[in-house]
Amino acid sequence: MKITGTTVVFTILAHPSTRVVAPSIYNHIFASLNLDMVYIAHDVSPEAIANTLRAYRSWHNLKGFNVTIPHKQTVAGCLDMLCPISSHTGVVNTVARRQDGSLLGYNTDGIGALHALGDVKGSHCLIIGAGGAARAIIDALLHGGAKHIYILNRSESRALQVLDLFPPDTISLFQRDLLKEMDIIIQATPITDSIPFDVDFSHLHHDTRLFETVMRPTAFFQKGYEMGFKVIPGHAMLYHQTKRNFKLFTGMELEEKLLRDAFEQGGFQLP
Repeated sequence: MKITGTTVVFTILAHPSTRVVAPSIYNHIFASLNLDMVYIAHDVSPEAIANTLRAYRSWHNLKGFNVTIPHKQTVAGCLDMLCPISSHTGVVNTVARRQDGSLLGYNTDGIGALHALGDVKGSHCLIIGAGGAARAIIDALLHGGAKHIYILNRSESRALQVLDLFPPDTISLFQRDLLKEMDIIIQATPITDSIPFDVDFSHLHHDTRLFETVMRPTAFFQKGYEMGFKVIPGHAMLYHQTKRNFKLFTGMELEEKLLRDAFEQGGFQLP
């Protein structure tokens, strides 16, 4: 890849950034299309976000950036305009920069998760976690026709903040005796080495779908796979997000074959 003085730059705000996979995927796409574009990662601590965004406004060849843990809510409060989903949930994962330096926030977490999950109509869903990704996914599940969403989170006060965003007849706190009724369980925390809150998969019915939002191997994914459940990996969500984000960034439609090639060269198995 040749970097020039006119190369258009995209980045991702993360902390830490050591495990982000977007740069390899986007750079494969840019190279395949012979675009003078590059995607990098920025590891930025939470206290530096405001200064970073001020700098981004003046970075003329920066055209957009993604946002991941732990910055999704903080960044949403610093932008010039938010899409309806971001405005409602208070979180962003994608930001486009206009020529005048203004920053427009979007959230494609929900649509990415919904496409990865498939049909959710009439389903009972458990969301583990109450962070930015959880908020966007809940919004998407309800728009997709899910019957009821339950939240399980370490901090009950934070879970209650999420409940306040949605109609009370569609969402509530999770109780352990409801586990056998769950059709979908979504792991939306950064925990990788254990199953959050020791959720007991043996109480689930056989057709329960398990969905992992983390991009790397996790205990949640491995246990579900070993027990024979349909487990959807985090990169499935990223796959569908990338197609939408690419258009937000460049204005161009991304061909399915090229997108699939980019993920497969990164070592991600797709159905």
